[in-house]
Parts: sequence; structure tokens; C-alpha cells
Amino acid sequence: MSKKKIIIIRIIIIFLILAWMNLVFGFSAQDSNESSSLSQMIASWFSDDILIQQRLEPIIRKIAHFSEYGLGGALFFSLFSTFNIKERKRMMFAGLLGFTYAVTDEIHQLFVPGRTGKIVDVYIDSLGVITGVLCMKLCIMVFIQLRKKKQTQI
Repeated sequence: MSKKKIIIIRIIIIFLILAWMNLVFGFSAQDSNESSSLSQMIASWFSDDILIQQRLEPIIRKIAHFSEYGLGGALFFSLFSTFNIKERKRMMFAGLLGFTYAVTDEIHQLFVPGRTGKIVDVYIDSLGVITGVLCMKLCIMVFIQLRKKKQTQI
């Protein structure tokens, strides 16, 4: 792949990472009422029963943490995959960056009315990052194998 294409891909991925960071920051900047109402709205899709909704809300919040950081992990790994560095370091850098953003996100929440920064959320976010990194690594491996297979058939 040409250097120009790689630079374009990096710029696109960096833009996506910045958009993702902005989205996470926006969710974290919501006060407790805004944040809770979004989770309650999603819980209402599953049941009309208020008690069930209240039990689902914390689960939905943790799934949201995990999912949004899974996306971040995939984006970070994608960016590092455009550089000529060993895969182990790509994974390490992506994981470290995701973990660091999770920590800063929880610190940010300490300054938002009604919100708290929780260590357990950093763990959940980090698990999401690791899952995103591994999923993206798997996707890239499959893509490379399919590409090699297609080239040998030509």
C-alpha cells in the first residue's frame, strides 16, 4: 500500500477516534438525571414493568460502558495497525490508551453533578477495550487470509 493511502487511512481513523472520544465525553458530561433517563428509556424497550426497568437500568449502563470502550479499543488497534510495529506492541498501545481514557473519563465524571467516578467502570471499560482490540485483531487476520487466498487464486 502506498504511503499516501496509509496517511489517508490514519487521518480517517484519527477522526473516528476523536469522534468516539467526543461521544464518550458527551455521555459522561450528562448529569445524573440525563444519564439515568437514557438508560430508563432503553430499559422501557424491554418491559413496561417499572420494577423490571429499574433492575435492567444498571445492566444497560454497564453494557453501554463495555460496548463504547470496545469500539474505542477497535479504533485504537486499527490506528496502530497502520504502523510497522509488532502486533504485541499494537495491542499493548491500544489497551494502554483505552485504559488511560477510561481513567480520565471516570475522573471527569467526578466533576459532573450527581455522577461519580467508579473503579469498577474502569475495569468494565478496560475489558471492553481488550475485547475490541481482540475483535479487530481477528477481523484483520481474517481479512489478510481472505486477501492471500484471493491472490493465490489469480
